[in-house]
Amino acid sequence: MDKAISKKSPVADTRIKMTAFVLACIMLPSSFMPEETVAKWLIIITLVLILVLVLLYFTWQKNKFDGVRYNSLQVYILLMNIVFYAIVPLLKILSEAIYFWLIVLATIAIMVLAHVLNKRTTLSFVNKDHKKLVIIASIYVGILIFAGAVLNGTMRTQEAPENTGVSILFYFAGLLFIVLAPMFLLTKSEVDKLAKN
Repeated sequence: MDKAISKKSPVADTRIKMTAFVLACIMLPSSFMPEETVAKWLIIITLVLILVLVLLYFTWQKNKFDGVRYNSLQVYILLMNIVFYAIVPLLKILSEAIYFWLIVLATIAIMVLAHVLNKRTTLSFVNKDHKKLVIIASIYVGILIFAGAVLNGTMRTQEAPENTGVSILFYFAGLLFIVLAPMFLLTKSEVDKLAKN
């Protein structure tokens, strides 16, 4: 470890409590969609939350003298956990349909691609000469909000499972986080280098 870093005070771990609260607030609606699977999925998702908090603690233990790296990894873990909560409701609804495996495979493919291309994604956010992805992300969020309103209205008039529209909206929000999360795996030196390119 660098001597300059080792002389620093350890990063406070109180953010773990705040992260736990945020994840718990996101976890609950994910567990209740659809309502008939609440008991089973509340247990599963709570176990996932506990595992994530343990992972955060060990991340803090390893990086507590490097605040920038710790905060970056914490955001990555937080976003990927939100992704899990966001895609679970739709997967539960589609669990007995052929579309289930299509959604799973598509999600895995997007996740792998996002991690492989994380430097290109980061470049779009830190370099003023590469802003195309930021514009695309902004348009995507706008479409997401509009689609959410349309889906919510459409699903109320159809014989679809309860909360189908919200589950689809959650899923597409999750896709956005899948693309953004891998940026936080990069070190500060890598990000600084991209900002100068």
